[in-house]
Amino acid sequence: MADRTVNSPILALAPFTFGENSDWLSSIAAARSIAQTNHSVEAILAGSASTEAADAAFAAGADKVWFASHPNLEIPADPGQITEAFAQTLALPAFTGFRLALVPLGPIGDLIGASLAQRLDIAMLGFCSAITLDDSGIHAKRASHGGRAGITVTSNTASVASLRAPKIDDTAVRRGLVTRITLTGDLPAPMSLSLQDSGVQNASLEGARLIVSGGRGIGGPEGFIQLNELAASLGGALGGSLPSVDAGWVPVFRQVGQSGKFVTPDIYVAVGISGTPQHMAGIGLHTRIVAINKDAEADIFRFAELGVVADWQDILPALIEKLNQKGEASKI
Repeated sequence: MADRTVNSPILALAPFTFGENSDWLSSIAAARSIAQTNHSVEAILAGSASTEAADAAFAAGADKVWFASHPNLEIPADPGQITEAFAQTLALPAFTGFRLALVPLGPIGDLIGASLAQRLDIAMLGFCSAITLDDSGIHAKRASHGGRAGITVTSNTASVASLRAPKIDDTAVRRGLVTRITLTGDLPAPMSLSLQDSGVQNASLEGARLIVSGGRGIGGPEGFIQLNELAASLGGALGGSLPSVDAGWVPVFRQVGQSGKFVTPDIYVAVGISGTPQHMAGIGLHTRIVAINKDAEADIFRFAELGVVADWQDILPALIEKLNQKGEASKI
């Protein structure tokens, strides 16, 4: 790809057809935080044109919005189809020589980013804590050693990355040019999916000041009902480790860790979580960790400020009952 000037637009890939739970605006807000006054932000929305989606994209920080539609794009969107739609769009002359494209945070964004990097032969920077651009390249800060240290990598080629977005200013008024693109290339067949109600309805992980998270040690989905109740009682959000997500005990959008979401709550309650480097990479350095684990040798206790060596089934019911009693007493 031909080089562009240092002031070239930052692209935000926004799969808005995934719906509200996908946090598709995060890539736009993250691009805006990098761009500041030196770059413009161009958001590429995979799906048919929508006034509501365009307005949301402009409010999140876009200077220009591209709608890339395809007659065979499924609704709700399929990750493989979305990736191919983005790949076809980025191959158009309008985007020749782009320097940086951002994808949304989370496992779906990681999947899209990695697939695009392979498809377009560009660099995959992954989840970054900070990104800057100058004449010498793209400089990305990333977590290392289980999130307890950081490294800076520099890319001199087109790159794709994700970045934790700042809070969107809902009062911002911004308008720009909207351009529609109709794609004609082949799309892969959508995956066959089945839906199951998780019963999880509490707060989002993004911006949560307290998170109650469960791991393999919970042993099954029944335990997450209690974790969810505890999180709700404390006014926090429910999270889970990779093994608990893989087992189907907690939805993938609740996953914390290297391949999940990066969270920075004030307090992180880790229940039945061993504390692998991959999981700890998803927790902010300044977060205070409270650990409950029956294995006294679990690595999580190396990071915890408060640790309880016990089976969660001996702790959580009594804790929830006490919190409920306190809540009832406050209503009297």
